[in-house]
Amino acid sequence: MQYLLNGLPIGATYALIALGYSLIYASAGVLNWAQGDMAMLGAYLAYTLNRIVGLGFLPSMLAAMACAALVGTLVERGVLRPLRRRASPSINLIIATLGVAIIARNLALIVWGPDPQLFPSPVGSRIVSVGSLNLLPQDLLIVGVAIFLMLLLQYFLRFTREGKALRAVAQDRMAASLMGIVVERSDSVAFATSAALGAAAGILIAPLFFVTFNMGAVIGIKGFVAAVVGGLGNIPGAIAGGFVLGLTEAVAGGKISSGYRDAISFGVLILVLWLRPSGLFSRVNRAKV
Repeated sequence: MQYLLNGLPIGATYALIALGYSLIYASAGVLNWAQGDMAMLGAYLAYTLNRIVGLGFLPSMLAAMACAALVGTLVERGVLRPLRRRASPSINLIIATLGVAIIARNLALIVWGPDPQLFPSPVGSRIVSVGSLNLLPQDLLIVGVAIFLMLLLQYFLRFTREGKALRAVAQDRMAASLMGIVVERSDSVAFATSAALGAAAGILIAPLFFVTFNMGAVIGIKGFVAAVVGGLGNIPGAIAGGFVLGLTEAVAGGKISSGYRDAISFGVLILVLWLRPSGLFSRVNRAKV
């Protein structure tokens, strides 16, 4: 039970990153390799606003998420939209997102330097014991905020005009365009929302680890694994895949060795691709939002 509790916050973080991958893939049909670096950018911005400017944790988090959403919109409009209008192959779009990730990483290195930065937890680090189980307040905060953001995303997709338009584009891009939906606007919404979710993941995980310029690489890859496990383009599957991966890592790290956690994660990815390439929770459709 302790291993499972330890895996919940990690799984929630992976789920937020995986949601970003799946949302963009469902809407624009693109793998955004800069998604992990949105988490890094969000963590650095929140750290700067909290430690240097003096804002509280919640205002810093909301402001950082808004800035990350703006960056995501600029990436879609300034990088991917021109390439799409030139009818560039999908591989060019993927390479472009990889270039954005490398640029973001190096800019963070220039601005904040190579030294890891400590982002203190807003709820303290005192361990709470419940019977034989030990809980960190930050773990509870991560799970609670992540679940709230997941529910908020579902509300946005199902009950708002922009969310319904994004779902329509995800189901059939051409048909949505013929019905009067501006598909490029939906792409911008998808990138902005994904960047905000990635930033939230980076901010929530920052108090447990140090904020570094390359933290987005690892969390981005793990989020991609979670998205593939759940079914790329499947929003509920991304959530389930994130928790499955986090719990698997926690149990494997506790029962075997923490040094094998990454190998086990990618072993799960290979196994899923071999047995069920569409993902554990996905149907045949590419987009299921």
